[in-house]
Amino acid sequence: MFRFQCRQEKVRIGDVNFGGQPGKRRTALLGSLFYPRHTMVLDRVTGKVDHAKLEKALAQLSVASMETECPFGLMLFAETGGAMASYLELMADRSHAPLFLDSPSREVRLAGARKAAEMGIADRVVYNTLNAGVMKEELEGMAEAGVRNAVLLAFNPADLGTKGKIYLLENGGGILSQGLIDMARGAGVKNLLLDMAVLATEQSAGSALRALTVSKSKWGLPCGCALHNAVESWPMGQRVKAQEPGIYRHVDTASTVIPMMAGADFVMFGPIESARRNMHAAAFTDDLLRQSTEELRYDREAQGNH
Repeated sequence: MFRFQCRQEKVRIGDVNFGGQPGKRRTALLGSLFYPRHTMVLDRVTGKVDHAKLEKALAQLSVASMETECPFGLMLFAETGGAMASYLELMADRSHAPLFLDSPSREVRLAGARKAAEMGIADRVVYNTLNAGVMKEELEGMAEAGVRNAVLLAFNPADLGTKGKIYLLENGGGILSQGLIDMARGAGVKNLLLDMAVLATEQSAGSALRALTVSKSKWGLPCGCALHNAVESWPMGQRVKAQEPGIYRHVDTASTVIPMMAGADFVMFGPIESARRNMHAAAFTDDLLRQSTEELRYDREAQGNH
């Protein structure tokens, strides 16, 4: 295992710490709620949900977290501003975990940010995501809403490799006038989480693993990704999913621990219904990383005594 020489920034959002040296902190797992085709959602426009199914899912998540002591956050996916507001009202008192405003629409994300400010929970809400499609109006809206925490998506459509991700964050990668990091800070965002943008297997998904290491080495900011997206688009996985779903789930769980070995501070693992298997795998991996870094520290201290 390795130890980053760059000073690692640690931030606290809600009741979860993000960032730090592998083996010296727990990896946060982020699970999705109200995602497309989630059966507990009864009306995607208004955000009406089946409360019985929601309570059952949250209870299972709570048990998994208590078993493993795994920190977690919740990704609230919404397609309308009304639905996002409804989800925030629904979840604010049900969990102290960070709540991620997850939507492909900037209008929905901004509506969620404004709602969070009205509710007085802006400190534990995370804007997800600021990306290569950012416009001046979005940055102004984030500043006006007082967005404190944001995920920066390092997806560079002009270069899907590691360099494209890093350049987008650093200087705009030839797409933006400046890097996403400077843009977010200019909008008043205090806590930045870098998402190394795994969208599909064929879109150089593996480059996100190297980008994790490079980003933590370069900036020391909390980094992570959603490698499970690559599993969903992996041709071999799709073939086996219908015939042997158990094997598919094994691969899906592996996609949670692989980024951890590359230094990830957080991992998006998909639907919260899969929390238990992913949290147990993450707890095991974190324990191995802890042992590994203890050995490295011992070696360095031992050398210093001779």
